[in-house]
Amino acid sequence: PSRRPSATPERTPDAALVADVARRLGEALGDTLLNLGGGAADQPALTIPRASLPVAPARLAAAHPGGTSARGRARERYERCLARYRGDVRPQDSALGIDDVGAVVAHFVAVNLEALQGVDVTPAVLLRLERQLVGLVQLSPAWAGAGARERQMYFEQLAILTVYVAELSHQARAQGPDAVAHVRRAARGYLQTLRGPALAIL
Repeated sequence: PSRRPSATPERTPDAALVADVARRLGEALGDTLLNLGGGAADQPALTIPRASLPVAPARLAAAHPGGTSARGRARERYERCLARYRGDVRPQDSALGIDDVGAVVAHFVAVNLEALQGVDVTPAVLLRLERQLVGLVQLSPAWAGAGARERQMYFEQLAILTVYVAELSHQARAQGPDAVAHVRRAARGYLQTLRGPALAIL
């Protein structure tokens, strides 16, 4: 996450899925955040079977700058972030052998908002985010047409970024204003990948 993968988006297998879901999330995120205090209709959980081996750490590390040693360290970091998300953030999913896509989207948005605005997202707000955002993923034609590997890649990338941004934000608070500003810029960039016009104010 110190540098985005350099693969050309339109040539990667999961590009259509990422772009379509990002557009839908971005278009609705502004209204979602404005209405967090209101009621939200329950949506069925959006889960995928957990694969026996992760795919995102190796894929992200392959695009990392530097030689073999640097890419190896990057892969280890991404694997640790993914393991921490599954073990610390969503341990309840492990016993079921699933990954919850709605939950990871909500956590991804929440951790970047926390880093950007310097406020904690409460469990109640996180749950409401999940309920309101999961339906947008379910409505994506690209999600409906995605294969198991593409869906796995989408989940794992968001899980890795969620933990990575949370760790950077925590470290920055002890390092001073310049570090905090750097993390805020990164969080703003990640949120703006959601592409919604409502995010222009962030």
